[in-house]
Amino acid sequence: MVGLLGVGFDHRDGQVRITQADDYKVLMGSKESHTELQKICGRIDKEVTTSGRVLSDYTPEEFMELVAKLY
Repeated sequence: MVGLLGVGFDHRDGQVRITQADDYKVLMGSKESHTELQKICGRIDKEVTTSGRVLSDYTPEEFMELVAKLY
């Protein structure tokens, strides 16, 4: 199984934040960083889906090119 994992290390408010989607999970973080990680993972997921491929089809190099293109 291949997927994205976003982890925020800046949670200080005691809240446990978990977002799960088919191809990614976002864990912890402050409200702001968790939301930003959701957006990043969502954009990557949308781009992969739009390409007609799945995440596991990408080589590490292709994945990094995809991320560089989006950001």
